[in-house]
This record gives sequence, C-alpha cells and structure tokens, in this order.
Amino acid sequence: MANFMYGSDFYLERSEQHTDQVINDSNIRMLPPTVRMVQLRGHDPVIHPDTEENVEAQTEEVFLNFVYQSYRNDTMRGETDNLQPVTELLNFTASPISPAAEIGRHLARIGDDINEKYADMFDGMISALNLSLDAESSYQAFTSIGQRVFAQGTNWGRIMTLLVFGYRIAMTVLRKQTLHFASFLTRIVSFVCRFVVSQQISKWIADHGGWRAALNYIPSASLSTFLLVSGLAAFSVLAVVTFNRFLK
Repeated sequence: MANFMYGSDFYLERSEQHTDQVINDSNIRMLPPTVRMVQLRGHDPVIHPDTEENVEAQTEEVFLNFVYQSYRNDTMRGETDNLQPVTELLNFTASPISPAAEIGRHLARIGDDINEKYADMFDGMISALNLSLDAESSYQAFTSIGQRVFAQGTNWGRIMTLLVFGYRIAMTVLRKQTLHFASFLTRIVSFVCRFVVSQQISKWIADHGGWRAALNYIPSASLSTFLLVSGLAAFSVLAVVTFNRFLK
C-alpha cells in the first residue's frame, strides 16, 4: 500500500485493489482506474501519470460512452428525429456512474460545441469518404488523416477532434446505411482504439494523467480554437485526397 500526503488539504492512501481516500475527515472508497486528480484549494489539480496498458484498456469504453452520450445529446435536441432508433445505443448498458461514463459525458459536452461550430467542415470531410471500403483500406485512410491532425503534437483538443470525427462518421452511416450501423460502429471503435495505440497517443494520455485527466480539460477560446480550426482545415483537405486515392 502506498501513502501520499499533499499539504494539509487531504491524505491519499492507495492499494492494488481499492483506494481509501480521506478528504476533510471523510472516508471515500475509490475504484480503478488508479490515477487520481484531486483539486487542492487554490491550486491546480494534482495529476499522477497512468500506465499505457490502463489507458489502452479504457479507450474503447471511453469512446463508446462518448458516442452514446453524444447521441443522447443529439436526441434531446431533436437532431435524430428523422433517424431510425439505434438499438445498440438505446440499450447501452454501461453504468452511468462508472469512470468511463463520467469521462464520456464530459467529452461529449465539449464535443457538442465542436460539432456545432465546425459541423459544415466535418460534413465536407465526410462527404468525400467512401465508407464501403474494406476494413484495412479504410483504416489506412483513417490513419493517414489522423496523422495529419496530430502532426504538430498531441493535446486534448486534437484528441477531441478525433473522437468527434469518429462519432460523426458513425452518424453518417446511420443516416445512409441504417442496416449496417452496428457493424460499422464496431469498425470505427476499433479504428479509434488502434490509432490511439499505434500513434502513441495512449502514451501521451498516460503521461498526462490518463483518461481521467480529461475531466480537467476545458478548451480555451483563443489559441486552441485557432489551432483546432487550422487542424480541421488541413484534415478536410487530406481526407479528400486520401479517400479519392482509394477510390481510383
């Protein structure tokens, strides 16, 4: 068992199975993941690095919760009224109090803003895609596009772009190929997970506190927005070039 003391605000006690955390004389039993970020009064959150293995194991669940919550948000706004009900999402059984669900909800709220501001740009990218390519060709094209997004490095904003793009591709398939949605959702989830691992994005996430650290991510409205727009513009150009190449 490992003990950690951070000033006078709290005392953290961590074990392999469960974590007992004492904050202001209150005992709280925590479950995995093991990364903890505790807001100190008047200070930035304390971030403990996670392991790549833990991040990789959580990525699928985080992305699925992100997709579910994004779909739920769209449904509440009436944006899915003309779509067939999605059984896979309506019957989504993940615990709403799980760490992955909490992370998915937070990222989906941010994703809603990105969706609204850059919807036309995403739609332009997706209109150039051939979604009927075989799985490996589709993944190679997906990788080529994703690498351009992360060409200048990794940050939470670029990770958000990847998640939103994956969600919007899934919704496009739902609109055009409803019967194939379930199998395609499985495919796009595997693409995102495979890309996160192969491009060492999982290492960056682990070094920066794991997926749990995303709960502390709040995009700024200045430089981050400019970089996001620039990245999406390059993203859209490369999408057209890459997928047209596969169509030839």
